[in-house]
Amino acid sequence: MFKRAIVLAFVAVGIPAYAAEVTYGNLPPGALSTNEVTDVSAEICRDHLFNPNLVRARLPSGYRLIPAAEYAKGDPGVAELIKGKKNYHDYAVGSLCFVSVGSFVVDGVRVHSAAHTPMAFWWVHATGPRDSRMQGKVDWLQLASWYSQDITQRARVVASDPMAQFVDLTVTQTEPGLWRMRMALANEVIEAEVRGSGLRKQRNSPQPGFMSVPFTGQGAGSFWVITYFGHHYQPATGEWHARGSGVFSSALSIPGESAVFKTFFQDGWSALSGLYESGHAD
Repeated sequence: MFKRAIVLAFVAVGIPAYAAEVTYGNLPPGALSTNEVTDVSAEICRDHLFNPNLVRARLPSGYRLIPAAEYAKGDPGVAELIKGKKNYHDYAVGSLCFVSVGSFVVDGVRVHSAAHTPMAFWWVHATGPRDSRMQGKVDWLQLASWYSQDITQRARVVASDPMAQFVDLTVTQTEPGLWRMRMALANEVIEAEVRGSGLRKQRNSPQPGFMSVPFTGQGAGSFWVITYFGHHYQPATGEWHARGSGVFSSALSIPGESAVFKTFFQDGWSALSGLYESGHAD
């Protein structure tokens, strides 16, 4: 949900975040719903190229996906991957993130009974107009979001995330530093094994941070404003696989893509999100 490319924000004053008692920033008034995610033990993300014709999601008014050929101007790895391959130039650049959350509260109510609940989000690089209530960067659209079938308060989750789907989804730490993810969708299954290694570090940038993420499809016309703090990152390696006839199976089978798109691991963060309806353009 909140990955390294979104430039998530953290303390830059030279003292630990918790000593400084950092908390959320102020959301704009008028939120239809709010949700809070805390005690994140893992956020594991993987970028990828994909064919947008396999998705055909309705975009919010004025938005467009950034094609790979345009995105490659700022990313040498993607530029090399699509060099001489015009069929990839119009592909989009997405990010799939799996998250293990210790507490997921919607409008003041905890919506799961298990100690940790998994969730997953699929975002895509895009550009478009800002609503006047949006805060932080607006670099992404949400294409899909998935939650565990074990969620006990599904109606509340849908009220906070109109794109919510409930699927067979697991994010499990099988041993120290080793995580396994699995998600079964209608036409494919995505699996990954990720191992963290090296020094865990706190991000060193101003906090609390903000970002805004508009929705697509049935959620088009709504967006999140998110405020957050506490992210730590750690180097990680991952093996990602998808089998079936879906968009991820196609994306992960592009020759050479695994050498370009690495696995990103973060933990320790908290986020407060407000849901808004569009209609106040700057």
